[in-house]
Order: sequence, then structure tokens, then C-alpha cells
Amino acid sequence: MPSCLFVALPLLLLSSHVLAAPPIGKEAHEGTLRMEVGAEVRGTRPIHIGPGVSTTLLFDTDIQQDQVSLEPRAHFARVSTGSSILVLVPSNDLQQGETLTLSVPFKDVGSTLPSRLSLRLVVDSSAVDRQVEIYRRARSAASLREEVQQLRAELERLRQERASLAGEGRGEQTGFRGLLMATTEYPGVLAASPQQHWNCRQPCSLLIKKSASYSSGSRRAVQLWVTTVDKKPWTVGHAVLVDRKGKEWVSLPPAQSGPITAESGATLVVEFDVSNGDLEGYQLKISDVDGARTAQWSGIQFP
Repeated sequence: MPSCLFVALPLLLLSSHVLAAPPIGKEAHEGTLRMEVGAEVRGTRPIHIGPGVSTTLLFDTDIQQDQVSLEPRAHFARVSTGSSILVLVPSNDLQQGETLTLSVPFKDVGSTLPSRLSLRLVVDSSAVDRQVEIYRRARSAASLREEVQQLRAELERLRQERASLAGEGRGEQTGFRGLLMATTEYPGVLAASPQQHWNCRQPCSLLIKKSASYSSGSRRAVQLWVTTVDKKPWTVGHAVLVDRKGKEWVSLPPAQSGPITAESGATLVVEFDVSNGDLEGYQLKISDVDGARTAQWSGIQFP
């Protein structure tokens, strides 16, 4: 499904057959959860939701919008329905691991197809299912091919990530990220330099309480203690380091100590493998997992 589904919701709400749309190559959304319920609905895994993060459910048949049931409904900040789409935005006070129930009745009540679907929603901020496709009928060949393509792309991403983390230990953050996430002090890694004069481009989504930068050979690392400007929790998606010539380096997987909120900050460490020897004149761009909010600072220097 196209990634633009999230920004074109009004158009989707007018469509009664969203899942019939053909895939759009490279713009296909990665990480889509597909559920084939058919006549047998047992064994369906829970849908993972996150506080303040939208989850969009797309159905291949029309639903009875006025009879959709959420228990407890008070735990959702927003619920939007269309003829074959349901968008859920959980409230920010949900706790990790909390379980909720979603019941969706269908208009097309067939003899072999389920007339109502009951699903479990489990709060898991680290692995939110942003888009869920639910099939009552047999899936098309085009839909199956798209899933194969996405699985191959995800496998390649994981292979590259594993290669970049080779030698760093299993399941552990090592190098700069592991060291800096394990302490609130400035460890003796070559020269650590506190930063005081970073300029953030407006609008700026994150506030820096304290920061430091580190270098070792080709590696550059930045440690930030940050809070959010608004009330919506922040989870970092990726970071980019830009030198004075405009060349960009994408970070290794960022390390984050916990949710970043306006009330309670968190420690964030981003690390880069930079091929030039420059130590100043950098910009740092950080985006959240949705790609909707960013923070960009200039004046970055490394010791």
C-alpha cells in the first residue's frame, strides 16, 4: 500500500475498496501487517498499537461503521471510520503491555465468511503496526507479490544492519552507543566535548538540555539529553549528519533510553561512520519514526 495513505485520509474515507488499488512500487509502505481471516478467525496475532501513534486498518469488504466497538473506548484519542477503513489513535496515557478489544462487524454477511471480527490490541510502543490489511476473501496475486517484495526489502535491510553491527555483540549496544547510553557522565573516549551553542532550525521539535560530541577515527557520535516541544511522545526514526559541502551520512541504528516527552526527557545517542577528516561545520538532522516531525541543528563540532 502507498505510504501516502496516512496523509490522504480524506480521500481514503471516500473509497469502498481501498485494498483493490494496485501497488505503487518503491512507494509501498514497509512493515504492513496482513491478516487473512476468511472463515476461520482463530490464531490471529494481536495488533500492536502505541500511545499517540496512529494505526490504520484497511478491509477488503465494507464494514458497519456505526457498530464498531472499542473496549475501553476512553483510551483512544481519536477513532475515524470509512466504508472499509478504520483509523485508531490511542491516547498518551496507555501503558506498555495493556490489552484492548476491537470488534468490527461487516456489511457483507456471507455463509462462509465471518460476519464480525474480534481483535486484540496490545500496547507495544517499540513495534507499532502502523498499517494493517485485513482480508476476508482470497488475496489477489498482485497483493501476494507486493508482500514478497516487501519481505525481501526488509530482509536486505536486516542484512545490512547486521553487517554494520558486526563485532558489536549480540543484542547489545556497543561502541559509542553502548558506552554513552550506560552513563550520564562524559567517559574517557578520546576527547569528549560538551556542546553549548547549537542552533536549531524552526520549527524545532526537540529541546536540548545537555549535549556532547565524540570522535574516534572515522566514527562520530553525538549524545543528547532532550525533551519534546509538544505533548506527543517522540521516538527517533533516523538521523543524518551533513558536512559543510552538503554530503550526508545516515546514522547507525540510534540508541534511545526511553520515550521522549515534554515532562520527562531521555538520552539519545546517534553514531556515524564518516569518510572525511573534518571535525566542524556539520549539521544534524533527526526525524521521528513517522517522518512527520524533525529537528535540525547547525554548528556541530567534534573534538
